[in-house]
Amino acid sequence: MSTPQRIQDTVEITALLNQYILSIDSHDNEQFADNFTADGVYDSPWGVAEGRAAILGNIGYWHSSGITRGKRHYIGALRILELGDDTARAESNYWIAEAEATPALVATGYYVDTLKKVNGTWKIAHRKQVVDPSFKMNG
Repeated sequence: MSTPQRIQDTVEITALLNQYILSIDSHDNEQFADNFTADGVYDSPWGVAEGRAAILGNIGYWHSSGITRGKRHYIGALRILELGDDTARAESNYWIAEAEATPALVATGYYVDTLKKVNGTWKIAHRKQVVDPSFKMNG
């Protein structure tokens, strides 16, 4: 892979992962699902969603249940571990802040991603979300 192509792919992957985070806060469920391949997998501490319909169901539930209300999501450091012509692996940190009530850090953790280029566009094929142990799931 040429250096210019490597740079272009790195920029496109970074944009994809930023778009993922921004689609949560904008409540753009369609865009959230579009960040994944059609058969994409989102594996989180709250369960595994496989395929577009399940991923749409997940994000729809988050928004309708109020889990995301008043929260702001951020992506932190990103490291591309492997980069091929049409596949990549990446890790990134994230944090979630309370943005509606008293400012506070709600949760931190990281993602491990397998990415695929589909029709020239990078997509998330598999996302594993890990929440740091400081987050208390029930309170």
